[in-house]
Amino acid sequence: MSDKRFDASRNRCITIETIPWENLSLTQLHTEQFVEIDWVLSGQGIHRIPNQTVPCKEGDVFVLSSQTPHGFEAENPEQGPTVFRILFDPKVFFSGEEATEDHPRFCYGVFCEDAAVSCATLNKETVERVEPTFRAIQRELEKERPDWKNAVGAHLSVLLITLSRYMNGAIRKASELSRKDRALISAALRIVKEEFSSDALTLESLAATLFISPAQLSRVFKNGMGRSFSDYLKELRMAHACRLLKETELPVEQILSECGLRDLQTFYRSFHHYAQMTPSQYRNRYGQRKAEESKEDQIEIFLKEISENLQRGKAKIVTEKIRQALDSGCDPSRILDEGLLAGMSIIGEKFKNNEAYVPEVLVAARAMNMGVSMLKPHLASDGAQAVGRVCIGTVQGDLHDIGKNLVKMMLEGKGLEVIDLGVDVPPEVFVQTVKEQNCQVICCSALLTTTLDVLEQVVQACTQAGIRDRVRIMIGGAPVNQELCDAIGADCYTSDAASAADAAVRLCKELL
Repeated sequence: MSDKRFDASRNRCITIETIPWENLSLTQLHTEQFVEIDWVLSGQGIHRIPNQTVPCKEGDVFVLSSQTPHGFEAENPEQGPTVFRILFDPKVFFSGEEATEDHPRFCYGVFCEDAAVSCATLNKETVERVEPTFRAIQRELEKERPDWKNAVGAHLSVLLITLSRYMNGAIRKASELSRKDRALISAALRIVKEEFSSDALTLESLAATLFISPAQLSRVFKNGMGRSFSDYLKELRMAHACRLLKETELPVEQILSECGLRDLQTFYRSFHHYAQMTPSQYRNRYGQRKAEESKEDQIEIFLKEISENLQRGKAKIVTEKIRQALDSGCDPSRILDEGLLAGMSIIGEKFKNNEAYVPEVLVAARAMNMGVSMLKPHLASDGAQAVGRVCIGTVQGDLHDIGKNLVKMMLEGKGLEVIDLGVDVPPEVFVQTVKEQNCQVICCSALLTTTLDVLEQVVQACTQAGIRDRVRIMIGGAPVNQELCDAIGADCYTSDAASAADAAVRLCKELL
């Protein structure tokens, strides 16, 4: 998951991403032009920075100044760290000394003692203090509101000031590298990541590209990376070979070429030393299982994005994510249940708890309807059925429909098939619809006190038609209450739309 914003000159000024350790590993060791905040959300492993490795675990936070090479590694690949990363340009969000890298107050003094990296270990209590600020920055970027830069800048200031109080010391060895050497390593790493698949890449060719001597590059690289250039390049190539073995069916000879290697015998020997098994053993152990896990992980991401974007009313994004989920082989019923209905259920709960309001429900319902329309052909061929069938209408003598429409949206959000009879609906129309459409529930809305008698007439009409035992009658509206419900013999009264949807599902299940 990521959220990116761009300034007027189209230069990236802030990025938020949740990243697994594989994408931040030593073999993809990276440097950035901007300040980076890495919060370990889960797992554990090693954070490799210039001259040393630092154990990392859930709750650890690292703040890195620009162009500081670093990467995460996992001691156990199944429990490697997942990192929530904020990457930002201080000059865009701060002013004065807080935005000046060579000032002691740069980024509110987080980089004490001129260190390139500072770290903090947060316990449960401090995580509870810091996490809301992380999430506030994320929400601010998601909302797409005007003046977002000032809001994000304020949150970043609070975050850095708070983190500075919990910093348990700078990683001082990182500061032994001058800014010039950090920039040199940064440039070297970018070239290596782009050209490692070429067998022409050597220390000498890289030094020539950077206009320095091989001896100087070797010294700076070893001092900053804690290993020689040749060892780093070999590890980068072996890691890429592992990825190709897991993710593709390429023969070993082609993998050799993709990794910038020529000697097959040397490759087998180096790979065994790196992975403690042969390439074929590695593919047999990790290839298919990892591919299946990767596919399932991607589907889970799509379902989560469908739910989240539905809650925000992003209908176009919802339909696009549904298409991607279908293309990935996700079952349409699962998309409906775990994506659309799950998102609408959350909106319903928020509405019930006064955490969301009518406009938010309306845009979410619009996204829900577009998503369901897209899924209908697939659900029909899949044999999926609605939870139940409901007819709804405002009773005879009353033309109000806002409340009725809101309940309808909530009902559809629960997976119910809804037949909307509109307003000014006579009792006999409710009865006829139940008979013809085989509805399990009648939902009657009344806003005017003068129409309360019609609610009782609907109950009586169902009894006279001989369908009372196979249909449940729900009533609602401003003048309606539980006492009236009991008096006229209706089955259910609810005070809000979300509760009405929950009750309708329950009543349908009783009859199906």
